[in-house]
Amino acid sequence: MEEQNSKTIAAFDSLFTTSRIQMLKILLPRLAPRQQSGFAVYIKLLELQYAFSLLRSHPGMRLMGSGKQLSADFFHGDNSDTLELLDEMLPFSGPEEHARIENIKNMIVNLKKMQEMMEMIQMLQELFPEGMGGDNPMDMFSGMSDSGLASIFQMFGGDKAE
Repeated sequence: MEEQNSKTIAAFDSLFTTSRIQMLKILLPRLAPRQQSGFAVYIKLLELQYAFSLLRSHPGMRLMGSGKQLSADFFHGDNSDTLELLDEMLPFSGPEEHARIENIKNMIVNLKKMQEMMEMIQMLQELFPEGMGGDNPMDMFSGMSDSGLASIFQMFGGDKAE
């Protein structure tokens, strides 16, 4: 994954540079130390000017990527792209950021699990509307025989009830 991150960063850097700027970057380490800092700022300024020029001449241009965008719908969408992005950011984060990113990932995974549980409860309510009248969704199983429970477990691919 780190190789992919390096490729992404290198692709971005190469998009906003020219061969002239690359030559200046090669020259930089050969300058006297007191000249390097000013020269580094000059190189960054050239990159910024080139980026403005490129974006102005190609408005709306896709800079990078496949065209797949992040989903922002944490309740109904597929969040695998967001989780993948967070994983890619981890190597570049400090300890506090790392903890925050892990917390966000856990929150997304837990929201997905809650969504799946809610969908399961809704499906059970549709299958057994008379048994879902109480506050406790598990009340619907109270009147079922062991064979009824076994058929539900078989329907969902689980083991038979004993």
